Amino acid sequence: MSTTSTTSTQSVYGIGSALTSSTSGSSSSSANIASSLDANSFMKLFLTELQNQDPTNPMESYQLAAQLAQFTTVEQLSQANTYLNNLQQYSADINNGEISSLVGKEVTAQTSELDVSSGSVSELDYTLPGSATVTITIKDSNGNKINTLDLGTQSAGSYTVPWTGKNSSGSTVSDGAYTCTVTAVTSNGVTSTVQPTVTGEVYSCNLGNSPPTYTLTGPNGIQVKVSNISGVTSQSSTN
Repeated sequence: MSTTSTTSTQSVYGIGSALTSSTSGSSSSSANIASSLDANSFMKLFLTELQNQDPTNPMESYQLAAQLAQFTTVEQLSQANTYLNNLQQYSADINNGEISSLVGKEVTAQTSELDVSSGSVSELDYTLPGSATVTITIKDSNGNKINTLDLGTQSAGSYTVPWTGKNSSGSTVSDGAYTCTVTAVTSNGVTSTVQPTVTGEVYSCNLGNSPPTYTLTGPNGIQVKVSNISGVTSQSSTN
């Protein structure tokens, strides 16, 4: 067969750049084709290539082996990708089941969020590992400072954030979400930020959020990330 016959046959199969029997172009062309064709299409094209090769310059055996090896590699990678996708979905199903299992249980989670509703402030706790001077800064959802609570020196132990929902002028703030930062300074001048926590019954899990979250204490309660759960303390007697 002539070179013209080879090119026309390849065009029938929709190949943009014709396969050639040259040593320099054979490997790269085969890799591109193998990545875009399934097994049946590749073998059909491969046999057509053999039938229409230039009889005066036939393809060397190592070129044939190279093309087959490249296609085999692509096929194996494609299968591995399918297996990984199935494994990922299986793992997600298991994970979602485990997340849902905490609904109705009382948990402790790390969060800096305070929720104000009808003037009532949700409860946040913090624990001091040692004696320190404590300052709590309250900010709104835009990051504006609302109030600063200077609590003086506190001994090691657990405490509740004593914010009553008022700004620095003594006025009650609007309902919504606020954040607090607990800063502790030891007697030798070491400053650290203490992570507050919230404890409450898991009302619902929100798997559609990224990352998934829990809503605590009720439909309008604080939302915490699943990854921020630090402990499960008990199961509600009403569940």
